[in-house]
Amino acid sequence: MKKLLCFLTFAIIIGSVYANKQMVYYNYKALSAEACRFQYSVTKQDTSYYIIVSILSIQVKFNSEPTMKIKTFNGDILTIQGDVDNTNRSPLGVVSWNVVLPISFSSAYFKVTPEQFEQLKCGVSKIRLSTTPVNHEKTFKKDKIGKKIYQFYIKEKSHDENF
Repeated sequence: MKKLLCFLTFAIIIGSVYANKQMVYYNYKALSAEACRFQYSVTKQDTSYYIIVSILSIQVKFNSEPTMKIKTFNGDILTIQGDVDNTNRSPLGVVSWNVVLPISFSSAYFKVTPEQFEQLKCGVSKIRLSTTPVNHEKTFKKDKIGKKIYQFYIKEKSHDENF
């Protein structure tokens, strides 16, 4: 019960911080007791577009040279190299066995071409991120992040066109 209460408090605080940002997320059920969440958003810097992936977890964080592999529902496989943005400890934590475990915030950004965004339009069936202590891999039966990421790209693209 304490774990659930701490996780809900954590989710509400993080949700209020990111309420105005475009992002799609999922909780990793294998580590859900430890409050493990993966968030995806899209941004444009100069003329390049990036997918920003953030991890909120007790133990999972990005490697020094992160790689994201995406398999679409069409069977296309994208391999994208990224850069680590930061890893910070949060003032929040999860209580486990009367010990407060601090939650870390790790993020990386991956440069994505417009053609790769077009491939994401049909949906993401599987994603693999190079993280420590183990690689994160998630398979989706229905698309949860692909179409949303594509919509975020279209919205960022329209900001330039409607200047």
